[in-house]
Amino acid sequence: MNQLDSYVARNVFMATLVVIIVIVGLDAIFTLVDELDQLKGDYQFVQALEFMGLRLPRRAYEYMPMACLIGCLAGLGSMAANSELTVMRAAGISVARISISVLKPMAVLMIFSLLLAEFAIPTLERIAQSQKAVAQGKGDALSNKGKGYWHREGYDFMRFTAVEPGGVLHGVTLYEFDVDRELQRVRTAQRAIYQRSHWQMEDVQDVLLLGDHTEVRSFPTSSWDTELTPESLSVVMVQPRDMSISNLFSYTRYLSKQGLNADNYLLSFWRKVTQPLGTFALVILGISFIFGPLRAVTPGYRIFSGILVGLVYKYAEELLAPASIVFGFAPIWASIIPIAGCFLLGVLLMRKAG
Repeated sequence: MNQLDSYVARNVFMATLVVIIVIVGLDAIFTLVDELDQLKGDYQFVQALEFMGLRLPRRAYEYMPMACLIGCLAGLGSMAANSELTVMRAAGISVARISISVLKPMAVLMIFSLLLAEFAIPTLERIAQSQKAVAQGKGDALSNKGKGYWHREGYDFMRFTAVEPGGVLHGVTLYEFDVDRELQRVRTAQRAIYQRSHWQMEDVQDVLLLGDHTEVRSFPTSSWDTELTPESLSVVMVQPRDMSISNLFSYTRYLSKQGLNADNYLLSFWRKVTQPLGTFALVILGISFIFGPLRAVTPGYRIFSGILVGLVYKYAEELLAPASIVFGFAPIWASIIPIAGCFLLGVLLMRKAG
């Protein structure tokens, strides 16, 4: 039985690995082509190539559920085409036992993808975004070009054109409002460096809005006291989908204390936590297809079916995410509902098959 497990696992794992390489490779080409339209300043082809390379783990993580589904269909499908599954069934091996053999390599991939999401992706994403922003033009504090990074603390709003992971901000703009939401002060700085307990801003322009007139002052350096630290900047620099599970959990608590809406971060948190369950459900569905409706079809049709099911699952998640915010149900249900649907359908088809 160990030889059977090894044989099935090897077929499914190699098929899944090929699928991941193909999908991520195609995505990398499209990403690089898109980056070529954003060349600016010191951000040229070599930097765009490096940016694309740093984001490859993120893309592999995002495509992992679909790749596991297609890999399962391709690996088991080739065995079905060679009548190997028929021989296994004739030898008295149940569908459940074959499913366990398939799920073992998938469990390894699920663990690997969780480690990527928790440790590698947030760091690589911060480096990629930081290097790109700095290369494209780090000192233009008031430029509206590029997305920049925004953060709110109480009645203050902050914008940075570029953020270096070591605790250096470029193109800093600080907007200070009073309790009546009236703008009171605007400070800009070319750069700010963290000094243990505060930020030291350089080349500062301070604009005070004093009723019927304004007062403009300039300083070579100025101290800026804030609760924002280089550690918390790791949250500001990346999108919620690129943050680690632990950072998402802590940042949702921080937003709640600030009285801010944390739904987007909760959605990303639950999506990451439940992704292994989603992959598991898709693989169960894929196995049920092989022993059911896709038993005797061509390999191309199986792959097409896998892509179609994967897209339906992904779009269901994407539609339920904003629906949870609009209709006010818990964000966890946006992830649980598609998973439960895939799992139940897979179990029903598998029981019907045998």
